[in-house]
Amino acid sequence: MRLIRRRRSRGAALVLVAIMVALSGTSALAAPPREAGTRAVVAADDPENPPVPVDEALVAEPSSTKVTLTRGNSAVSVSRTGGLTRQSLNVSWTGMTPTEATSFPMAVMQCRGFAPTREDCWMSSEIGNWPGAYRGSSYAPKETSQWQLFPGNETGTLYTLPFRKKDGTYHTAHNPELEPDVLGWMGTGLSEVLPTSSIDDYTPGTANQRVGFTRPNGTGEVQTWANTKAENASLGCTQNVPCSLVIVPITQHPCLPASVIGETEREYCASESEFKVDAQVNYWPLLANWYQRYVFKLSFAPPGSLCLDRSDSAKFIGSELMAEAMRRWVPARCAKSSPSSLDFTRGWEPESRRQLSQTDPLAPSGYESDGAIVTEPSASDERVVEKRKPAYAPVGISGFAIGYNWDKSEDAGGGQVPEIKLNQRLVAKLLTQSYPGKYRVGGTDPVNPNAGTNPPNLLNDPEFQQLNPDARTWTGLTSAQGTQMVVPPFKTDVLLALTRWIWADPSARAFVQGKTDQWGMTVNKTYKGWLMPRDEYQLNDGWKVPADQGVYSFFAPQELWSQASNSWSQAADVLLTAWPLSQAPSLPTTGGPIVPKREEAQKTGFRNLLALTTTSELEKSGMSSVKLQNSAGEFVAPTTDSMSYALDGATADKATGVWRIDQAKMDKRGYPGTMISYAEVPTATLKPTEATRYADTIQWLATEGQLYGQEAGELPAGYLALTGPMQDQAAAVALAVRNQTGTPPIPPDDPVPDTPNPTTNPPASQAPNQNGNNNQPTAPNSNNGVPTPSGAPTTPGAPTPNPTKAPPLASGSIKPVSQVTQGESLGWLAWGIPALLVAGLAAGVASPGIRIIAQPGHPVRRALAGLFRRRNF
Repeated sequence: MRLIRRRRSRGAALVLVAIMVALSGTSALAAPPREAGTRAVVAADDPENPPVPVDEALVAEPSSTKVTLTRGNSAVSVSRTGGLTRQSLNVSWTGMTPTEATSFPMAVMQCRGFAPTREDCWMSSEIGNWPGAYRGSSYAPKETSQWQLFPGNETGTLYTLPFRKKDGTYHTAHNPELEPDVLGWMGTGLSEVLPTSSIDDYTPGTANQRVGFTRPNGTGEVQTWANTKAENASLGCTQNVPCSLVIVPITQHPCLPASVIGETEREYCASESEFKVDAQVNYWPLLANWYQRYVFKLSFAPPGSLCLDRSDSAKFIGSELMAEAMRRWVPARCAKSSPSSLDFTRGWEPESRRQLSQTDPLAPSGYESDGAIVTEPSASDERVVEKRKPAYAPVGISGFAIGYNWDKSEDAGGGQVPEIKLNQRLVAKLLTQSYPGKYRVGGTDPVNPNAGTNPPNLLNDPEFQQLNPDARTWTGLTSAQGTQMVVPPFKTDVLLALTRWIWADPSARAFVQGKTDQWGMTVNKTYKGWLMPRDEYQLNDGWKVPADQGVYSFFAPQELWSQASNSWSQAADVLLTAWPLSQAPSLPTTGGPIVPKREEAQKTGFRNLLALTTTSELEKSGMSSVKLQNSAGEFVAPTTDSMSYALDGATADKATGVWRIDQAKMDKRGYPGTMISYAEVPTATLKPTEATRYADTIQWLATEGQLYGQEAGELPAGYLALTGPMQDQAAAVALAVRNQTGTPPIPPDDPVPDTPNPTTNPPASQAPNQNGNNNQPTAPNSNNGVPTPSGAPTTPGAPTPNPTKAPPLASGSIKPVSQVTQGESLGWLAWGIPALLVAGLAAGVASPGIRIIAQPGHPVRRALAGLFRRRNF
């Protein structure tokens, strides 16, 4: 049976082009127009003897900085390829064939191995939502793949490549609900052609294959991310399992002569067609394209969760503010040369403090835990204070941050929004679910009685528009969902710091207490009088849509739309993958009930997401930070400079031994989200062996652990290194812990060293990284790695908050890098606290662990199903 009859050739070709453009997964509008007079079709000088391509792959070794591969006048660069976790990777190129509509794109994919085959590339054929069928028999060189569809057909043999899993078996990303008849329209079922298996790890969180478009000037870029074994077991990339990032330019190639492939196949060879079908993204596996690939070897950082061969750990549980630093510190302390090892389990700070006071007769000290990482001290009336006399050694400076992944509309030129400003009242509006979405006065839907007169979302809020004048040109303006920020529903010191910042502003405080803003917006009634500061977040608006009012009937929209994260790393990952945690009802396909399903990932060009997370997690993921308003009215992003300015005005709490960030006294250049993290360790009840371990560890964390860099043991971006007075305080705490004095040291009044102003020049600027953040470490000092003593000059050229005080930058040498793009969900840091489960969340709150496979009724699935039923392909 013929797959295609010749008498239908022209009509079939048109259908083919239309289908491929529709399923390519990108809009033709997003591609730049072709430059006048250019044409990318590769023509053979002798049609009967076309050139035979040879494998000319270029390979680059892993690098902790930007790496570039060059071929002729073309070049491809990747922001970083060495020492990776789950992190953002930026791919750019020059000298490539300009994209025409959806022809001549670039395929970007993560593959297993340093010399991967096409089947080793993640989801292989699935780039661009197209199942990867390509007419591989029509071009030189001869196709070697065994995965043939209808071999020997007179119009040519189609091929489709499955992905080869780490265990050697194959699977595809095709939805199993469409099998085995997904290709039945071609005369056979997919199950008769390919072995199929589970696709449980093919989700928006692992789908890092990308299609890139090239401008008329030959340049382009695309952002993807690295998947580790923790996210993608099928690839299985680890320190010991090599992987690569592969970029394939897709161009056109001459057809084989009719004397080789026959007249009919020659007629159907797309290189002879103006439609350039063979230059679509699904043709990336064509050997002539694959042979021109750029291979960037990737290396991954060790997980370092445990020192398995050591039993002498100083064990800490606590704040995820220090989790990224701990990821670097733990492997370094596992070394045999280290006097004691380090163990860290992330947990919410209130629970960590509780474990310090919880007795355990089987533990050496008699307590459940001997070390916590916190930003707030234990309350004076708690048992731990009375019995264990804890001291607080500063170990890191970072802070809370609101990250974003937000696009401008195509009419506004597209691309990422370069800057977002939020004041205290706007953040209060987000926390209090005060944007009702479509359920407001003036629409056709029921009105949410708790917030029905308010703007539907953030972009429509006049206050937001006043701070961000071009906000109405951003995507999401007409979104039916009220703007929802990712927030964890747990007790955490970060929420306490955030709400302290909000409460310090009179207009935000008045809004939460019920005062209408000058544009007529009011707080959601269920939050009126909500007490702040507070260390816990909760969803109050449980209003449900009445019966017979559409798909949301009997559901609470504000609960479904909420984005409840389980960690700060997950919040940053939401931004990285543009995969919201919110839910929406899903229509049944078999007469079953309507149930909530996690929202689909937002497509590039339509992203509009906000997340409460930490400075280090945003740096790790490569996402941008919102500029927050400080008490002086300035809008400031987190940088090493702005965090150092925030320390100016901080005062010592003599009762507990910590420094308090003072929002009112903060320098106008200070970042209001700045937070100081402490190691809380008892100065009583520890036995000599344990006391020595913790003292040694504190001393190391506060000195060697404060040196910036990309290697194990070094301080990553997103942190400010401790100042001289802070290092002195840590040394005093270490001594009290070692000797178990029972007397916690009190810190000096000021954490900022007093130094004369070396210059009257303006503050030295900090070059932002490619993602818009300014968290890049500054230049090194001249101490050759030796920590700066208290009161010594800091980094030359550093900005000064006032004429007599310089900001405390790194107290050790800094190893600058040209690009800091980090990111991994902290899979190796076991929570270890079963009690920290969400309790009392109303039904419908998104489960952060959900991984959604394509849902029944999805438009892409329907399009594919319709395509596969056609017989005139």
